[in-house]
Parts: sequence; C-alpha cells; structure tokens
Amino acid sequence: MKRFPVIWLTGNSGSGKTTIAYGVRDHFNENPEIDSPLARRIVILDGDEMRNSVSVDEGLSTEDRKKHNLRVARLANLMSEHGFLVLVSVIAPFEKVRNELQLICDPKWIYLKRKGLEGDDKPYEPPASPDLTLDNDVLSPEKGLSQLIGYLNSLEIGSGKPKEMPIKKNWHSIKIG
Repeated sequence: MKRFPVIWLTGNSGSGKTTIAYGVRDHFNENPEIDSPLARRIVILDGDEMRNSVSVDEGLSTEDRKKHNLRVARLANLMSEHGFLVLVSVIAPFEKVRNELQLICDPKWIYLKRKGLEGDDKPYEPPASPDLTLDNDVLSPEKGLSQLIGYLNSLEIGSGKPKEMPIKKNWHSIKIG
C-alpha cells in the first residue's frame, strides 16, 4: 500500500508549480518544530529537471509531451510505492494525457491558475475538476503555499497517521506511443 499520494501540480509554464513544490518540501523538511510523517519523505519531480535527465530525448511536440508525462508518472508511482510523498511539478497540458496519468499514479491534481500564460507555443487545457485550485492571480505565493499545506493536512498526511492510498494495478497495460 502507498503511504502517501502523488500530488501533481499542473498549470501552464510560469504558473508557480516549482515555487510551490519547493515551498512544501522546505516547510516539512526544514522546520524543526514540525513533527510530521512527511519530514524528509518528500521528493520533487520537476519538469525542467526531468527533461534534463529522464526525458532528454523528448522535444515539445504533443507526442513527446505525452511520453515525458508518462515517464514522470511511472517514476512518481515507483517513488510513492517506496514511501515518499511525490510532488510532481510538470505541466501535463492535455486532459486526455492527464486521464492516462490518473491510471498510472492516481495523483491528486492541484491546478495552479494564472492568466496571460497561454500561447501557440504553450498549449494548455485546464483540468475539468482538480482536487484543489490555487489562483495565483489572486493569491500570494505564501497564501498558495498555506492552502496546499492545509489541503495535505486535510488528507491526514501532513500530521498524524497518513491514510492508506490504494495502489493502482494494470498501469503497465497503457499503450505508450
């Protein structure tokens, strides 16, 4: 059984995904007053870092973005099964691909909304029903971080005993390209 869920921060490039992910990690890892099962159990899979490591062979075509997202989802699932809270900071711009990612790692979707980031070179389809939306046109980075930490606490993973998360079976049956 998974100890923690995968938390997937989605939103267009520049929406604040990486800033929020590192803020959550620092909150739980660097605050000595926090007695939490998450302390030192958080892994960040950042889109830029993943493109420079596991997806160096992928470009930005729709198909390459899909392959990149699927690779990250499989890695996130593996890390989650090994007892880490995985914060994925990867755009995942297409709803159809997000549905496939759901079957692989069953993430909790956190949508970081920000206007003015759209463009032909930055395709993005907002999620239909994210688990949490952080509107970064309205929220300060500190307030967005506070809301995400509050959400994690509501899942009973930020403090106390974490809920058991079911492991998705049959993720390997998804066709990858």
